Amino acid sequence: MDIEAKVTAVGPQALTSGDPMVILFNETASAALREVAVIQTFTDPTQMQHLTLKVGDRLTIAGQDYPIKSVGELVDNNLRSIGHVTLVFDEAAPMGLQNAIHFAKQPKPAFKVGTTIIYHCSLA
Repeated sequence: MDIEAKVTAVGPQALTSGDPMVILFNETASAALREVAVIQTFTDPTQMQHLTLKVGDRLTIAGQDYPIKSVGELVDNNLRSIGHVTLVFDEAAPMGLQNAIHFAKQPKPAFKVGTTIIYHCSLA
């Protein structure tokens, strides 16, 4: 199943250079979180209730595919409830983040308002 989201805002501190992480939230994020996060809105929020991500699934961000190397235990529930996940573009980064999806080491995508994120995932 493919679940699509659009970036609706990018916080001024969301894309720090040299940091391999990007924090995503939905529109319910507080003002403080919006400073450090990329805000995404799902095209069909009802699809999110069936989202289950696993190793081997992938995200497509701005047309670029990112195969998933690991998925934290809290990812699915956080995505379903508040559209939250931390994307880590360095599989060697600490795996202790239970709200993170890890990808192979690579430059972060260029998130901007209007960027499309597609979660190519399994159904729960």
